[in-house]
Amino acid sequence: MPLMETDFKLNRRGVLRLIGLGGAMTFLPAGFAKAAATVTAPEDRAVYISASAGNNDTFYVSAFNAQGKILYEQPLPGRGHDVGLRPNHVDVAAVERRPGIYALILNRHTGDVRATLKSPEDRRFYGHSVYSNDGRFLYITENDFENARGVISVWDAQNGYKRVAEFDSYGMGPHELHLLPDGEGMAIANGGLKTHPDFDGRTPLNIETMEPNLTVISRKTGEKLYQTRLKDDWHKLSIRHIDITGDGTIATGFQYHGGLNDDVPLVGLWKPGGPDLHAMEAPDNVQYRMRQYCGSVRFDASGSVFAVSCPRGGVVTFWDAQNGKFLTNIAAPDGCGLAATARKGEFVGTSGLGAGWRMDALNRKRVELPDDSLKSLKWDNHLQRIAV
Repeated sequence: MPLMETDFKLNRRGVLRLIGLGGAMTFLPAGFAKAAATVTAPEDRAVYISASAGNNDTFYVSAFNAQGKILYEQPLPGRGHDVGLRPNHVDVAAVERRPGIYALILNRHTGDVRATLKSPEDRRFYGHSVYSNDGRFLYITENDFENARGVISVWDAQNGYKRVAEFDSYGMGPHELHLLPDGEGMAIANGGLKTHPDFDGRTPLNIETMEPNLTVISRKTGEKLYQTRLKDDWHKLSIRHIDITGDGTIATGFQYHGGLNDDVPLVGLWKPGGPDLHAMEAPDNVQYRMRQYCGSVRFDASGSVFAVSCPRGGVVTFWDAQNGKFLTNIAAPDGCGLAATARKGEFVGTSGLGAGWRMDALNRKRVELPDDSLKSLKWDNHLQRIAV
């Protein structure tokens, strides 16, 4: 029988009195106590999504919860790379690893396919995408391989994901891209690598003449707004992966196409409109462990710390976003995917060997996610957090 208003009527003062803050009683109604007991922190309800691989060349987009329990595995026609999240919508865009010919639009909660995108015959997808803040347009990095030109394709998500435009990336081999905080500027990591499907689509054809850069364009018109380059001596540093914090600072990780023992930086910071890209190095022992290859870059929830994964060296490095100084490193065998949790200095990381960790940069602590189902897959280079 439902309670009538006269059976149980409490104002704020009455509740405080019942729980002991306004008097001696500590009685709680049964329903009230149950609700209080089931409240969980936002991070405990988080879901993470990534491209993954099983045995025998099987590929998926997979999601798992904060404990590492796999929620679904959506098969892919080829190896995926990164997943773009459509704001305030169920759509996510899973883009094939370069040189890609497909992108799938999936339901982030179930993995169900909602649309399939195909690259034009004279283009190849380059693994990364981003949506406009209003969710209307999807932008994907591509290679115009016959003209050795980077392009950003534009797809209208509200009109059946029709390809409606493309912009010059103002460089060669564009890879990761992100929107600036104003939602209008778009930062693009132009890796500088010339590739062609006739040569497997991945083999660099221009190492001696590479010209990597970081470019910001208008997402509406494609106009170049800002650009920065590395000095000539560092032209073999391919600028591949980036992340952007709330004040517009861009952190980037490089991949070096030179000697393993060459003394080159692998991490940089840049604020568009300010001085040129500032490159940083870790202490010598850590720098060597990075093995000239950075796989993923991610700011933490506060924007004060960023992480750079180095899967070939089995290490994740952590840096101060304010002054660019190296903070610490944590061992992570084949660890590459990174996503910030809701907590300052904390990240979730995944491994191509089939593992997942929660990493605390401030206390230099790594804890393995407890659910063993995470180990059934090999996790690809990038990881996204979905707040639920």
